[in-house]
Amino acid sequence: MTTGYGYWEVSIEKSGRLKLPTALLRSLSEDERQTFYVTHGFGDYISLWSEKAYQKQMDYMNSLDRNLTRVKLYRNAFLRNTAMVECDAQHRIVIPKPLMEMYAIDKELVMVLDNGQIEMWNSRKYHEKFDMTPEALEKLNEEMHLGHFLAEKEGADGIS
Repeated sequence: MTTGYGYWEVSIEKSGRLKLPTALLRSLSEDERQTFYVTHGFGDYISLWSEKAYQKQMDYMNSLDRNLTRVKLYRNAFLRNTAMVECDAQHRIVIPKPLMEMYAIDKELVMVLDNGQIEMWNSRKYHEKFDMTPEALEKLNEEMHLGHFLAEKEGADGIS
């Protein structure tokens, strides 16, 4: 299964293909470098899943009761534009056009590997959301280490 961390700026070819970064591929076991699933991310990005990671997500989804309206809504929304993609000999994949349009990805994208999650962002949107000064990052780091994020999450969940 995918492990590790990484950040890459990747150009998309005119034909819609993108070459997966070598360092990303090295973080995968050899049997995980050929087949991937692309689908909605859980934010403003596309998720790229190795076959094993995708199967783990589907195992979870299959454990949910499909008779519940919210589960059915989630499953259908998640699966709506999900596609299996295979790498060619140069380790290139094609992201389906509906996902490219939905997430406004055209010539440049940012790929982020975060401990098994592979996110693909519109480059401009990624930088607008995450670029920050060293001072802002320092403040955010301090808040995180003081436990402010935990308190924020507990408050959002209604837990006191």
